[in-house]
Amino acid sequence: MARSPKSVRHLLKDKPTLKLLEREIRAQNALLNQIRRLLPADLAPHCRAAQIREGLLVLHVDSPVWATRLRYLAPELLSLLRPDHTALTAVTVKVLVERESCRPRHRPAQHSAVAASIIHDSAEDTKHPQLRAALERLGLAVRK
Repeated sequence: MARSPKSVRHLLKDKPTLKLLEREIRAQNALLNQIRRLLPADLAPHCRAAQIREGLLVLHVDSPVWATRLRYLAPELLSLLRPDHTALTAVTVKVLVERESCRPRHRPAQHSAVAASIIHDSAEDTKHPQLRAALERLGLAVRK
């Protein structure tokens, strides 16, 4: 008997671990929204994530410039948040790195006469006709 697919909402209701995770995400979003309301209008959208770990408020921003500005505001922000979060003792600010900027930039492949020669020699030593033809085509392309 084939099982029917379950919705994410159904899974969240059934699994205690996922339910706990959902609760944590909601709490972090509520904290982030509270912090954004306390920040200056130009800085608020650059604050991307917030969480409290063992009395430490960890804020993530989207660039080093906004991180510096937020660090200057941290003492004031801490005093504004303490009435709702009595265990807070400090604030740390981290910069989120965009995934695209993490990827190495690829340069176009540099073909050399040595590479073309190796491919050509491999083609000559290959007995399988289709593989030999493919290697010959590749060797010609690398020479160009």
